[in-house]
Amino acid sequence: RIWSVAVATDAVQAPSLVLGRHDDSVDSLAALEGGRLASGSADGTIRIWNLAVVVADAAQATHVVLGRHDAPVRCLAALDGGRLASGSTDCTIRIWNLAVGADAAQASHVVLEGHDGGVGCLAALEG
Repeated sequence: RIWSVAVATDAVQAPSLVLGRHDDSVDSLAALEGGRLASGSADGTIRIWNLAVVVADAAQATHVVLGRHDAPVRCLAALDGGRLASGSTDCTIRIWNLAVGADAAQASHVVLEGHDGGVGCLAALEG
């Protein structure tokens, strides 16, 4: 669900846009360059939404499924160079190449292994 915070008041507001299509809860979000939003879900998938083309109808929101972890995706972090990091309870971090203009459905990624437990938080460092 997406709310317009530019007009936020004390009153409870209805979302201005509802995006669907994950098969379980959405546990993480990351704002990406080019008017895109990444959502990570307990269904193990990451979806990239192109919000630049959304008007008032969520059905018009184009998205691609980025691939899948073997367990729920608990965190996302937008990195420089058009990359996205995802962390999961499958004990891995994946780094996805999402440079603007690249086909997100064919995004390459690197798997970082070695955690003894699930990854629940990520942060991007400069440099």
